[in-house]
Amino acid sequence: MKKVLLTVFLFLSAFAFVFSQSQSLVQDIKKNDNEGQFYKLSVEDAVALALENNISIKQGKMDLDLLKSKKDASWNSMSPSISLSGGVNGSKSGFLDSFDAAKDSLSWTASAGVRINLSPSLGTSIKAAKLAYEQGQMTYEQTKRKIELNVRKTFYQLLYFNENLELQEMSLENAFETFKANLSKYNQGRLSELNLLTSQYNYESRRPTVENLKRTYESNLDSFKEVLGIKLTDKVELTGSLEEAMNFELTDENTRVNLEEVPAIQSALKNIEIAQNSLTATRFSAWGPSLSFSANASTGAGLNPQSNQNLNLSYGATISIPLDGYLPWSNGALSIKSQKQNLEKLEQNLEQTKTSTLISIRNSINSINQALSQLELYKKNVELMQKTYDMTRNSYNVGSADLLSLQSAEVNLYQAKYNVENQRYTIISGLLDLENSLGLEFGSFSKVENK
Repeated sequence: MKKVLLTVFLFLSAFAFVFSQSQSLVQDIKKNDNEGQFYKLSVEDAVALALENNISIKQGKMDLDLLKSKKDASWNSMSPSISLSGGVNGSKSGFLDSFDAAKDSLSWTASAGVRINLSPSLGTSIKAAKLAYEQGQMTYEQTKRKIELNVRKTFYQLLYFNENLELQEMSLENAFETFKANLSKYNQGRLSELNLLTSQYNYESRRPTVENLKRTYESNLDSFKEVLGIKLTDKVELTGSLEEAMNFELTDENTRVNLEEVPAIQSALKNIEIAQNSLTATRFSAWGPSLSFSANASTGAGLNPQSNQNLNLSYGATISIPLDGYLPWSNGALSIKSQKQNLEKLEQNLEQTKTSTLISIRNSINSINQALSQLELYKKNVELMQKTYDMTRNSYNVGSADLLSLQSAEVNLYQAKYNVENQRYTIISGLLDLENSLGLEFGSFSKVENK
């Protein structure tokens, strides 16, 4: 009895230990899921993370792998068709009163056949699979560039948003300091109650704006995490600034347009190549002869050991020449005419795309240069508004300026700073669009020391 109790006690102790360990492991997993990971990201780190984890890129890679499999097996239309068959036949016949004594007649048969069909569109089918794969490669690269462009724009947008939030927080802090100073003056009898209440309202009215900006920033950051392919519980800290990203230069050399590298032109050229191959395939189908080769072998014999085994061989070749395609009203002729017109339209669209691309790139370069000139004016305005605010604040502290003048100078200063950051983001965004339009690697306009 003692041995039984001891065994039960040991079993329960072991079970309790295993259960406690499993519960501890589950809690650790849940804790890690809740806490998430910490990422300190530069713009290049964010791009690398998105290219590795983004769902659209992963699905695009799956589609590309499928097109590659189809390309590698595109010759399968000339693969021979092979068939095998076999069977056993039996019969028994006799008089009804002596049917049991009648002899069975059994035999077996086996046959094999091979057929090969050669159509004139075999070459175009193989080329069509190759072109589809090449187009899939372009689509996959375009998907990656689209995600990278989105990540870079969103990254700088978050930096811009965060710097704007910092400006608003500084404005809130200054409003609070002004309110405290006014409260001290009011207690000393050197300020009216109206001015005190005005400064208090000026401070408290800015708090909801700052809180709303914080919530909006967190919401935008969550959307950014989704693009990067990380958990919403992960912590992200962005490094860099809009001012650092402005370290670039546009020259005649690095903005020279090579139309062969422009994605829109490459896509148009590939569509023309696909249409040409499709037209050739339609012509072969309407006019070209088809060849068919076949061979069959069959054998069979009775199950009686004395029966002889027979063997039959047959083979043949057939050529088929369609004549309907030579009739101008036939489906084949009309299909050829339709595809020729479609090809002509694609060639016209290519020329139009070249022209519109050149115009768009020139306009983008001019807009960036114009924005750079405007940025210099905004910077000078910040210097002017800073001096105005400092002078007004000093005058207010000695009592020679009213509260309204101080508030107006403060609003003008932060509006000037906001204009600078907004202009910087506009320039960076336009620069990224220009690099994308030219088909250049992102960051190609950055100066060497910045790279």
